[in-house]
Amino acid sequence: MITDAQTTQAIYLYGFTLPNSVAPPILGVDNQHPIGTHQCAGLNAVISSVPLSDFTGEIGETNVQNVAWLTPRACRHALVADRLMVQGPVYPLPFGTLFSSLIALEQEMQCRSVEVLDVLRHITGCQEWSLEATLDRKQAVDSLFAEGLHSGRFCLPEAAGRRHLEEQKLRRTLATELNDWLAQCLTSLQDELHPLMRDFRSRRLLDDKVLHWAYLLSEEKVAAFQQQVTNIADRYETYGFSFRVTGPWAAYSFCQLVAS
Repeated sequence: MITDAQTTQAIYLYGFTLPNSVAPPILGVDNQHPIGTHQCAGLNAVISSVPLSDFTGEIGETNVQNVAWLTPRACRHALVADRLMVQGPVYPLPFGTLFSSLIALEQEMQCRSVEVLDVLRHITGCQEWSLEATLDRKQAVDSLFAEGLHSGRFCLPEAAGRRHLEEQKLRRTLATELNDWLAQCLTSLQDELHPLMRDFRSRRLLDDKVLHWAYLLSEEKVAAFQQQVTNIADRYETYGFSFRVTGPWAAYSFCQLVAS
């Protein structure tokens, strides 16, 4: 929270940890100021100094729209979270969280300490993993049509002309019902993975994704989760599903954002 118009340096906040963690020996987002920590209200704030003008005003607005400026700084932000995760739970904050002074930061920490400490306890010993999937809808219809023929659910006439018309009618019906079938598949997938997780969040779908889920997994469950996803991918490949697992990430999906 920047409140002093005369301030030239701001405090950049990466996130909160428990008091026993230490600052990683690396430079911060501006690649000039080292990472430090500040303790208050039972929390450890992981911080560095940054030029205020880089993030505010017209220059700041221009910077955050400039990929060449933004990308290396976002990567250094993520690197800090990665280094902290090695030590223990991290309550990560989004890129560009700024405070005008240590006093302003301490006020926020005192206000949010109970909430943040509860989250840190919840995510202790865990990692966030992401599961995404896309679906080739034409392949799904082809597979469902073949299943219908094999099971006897569909029966086509012998005459070639009528057979073609009936097949096209059945395919149109399957395409119309595909969203309901997909919803049933996703529910089944959630049920399979539920026993392995500590927590779950559904993320916003982008591009052609049909699912984007965030899982909070205890470290000893990660291998089992990955194997289960592999088994699922093998079973659903014939329908045109393509799965992707990424992680571990800092637990952004399971931390409420602190107002700044």
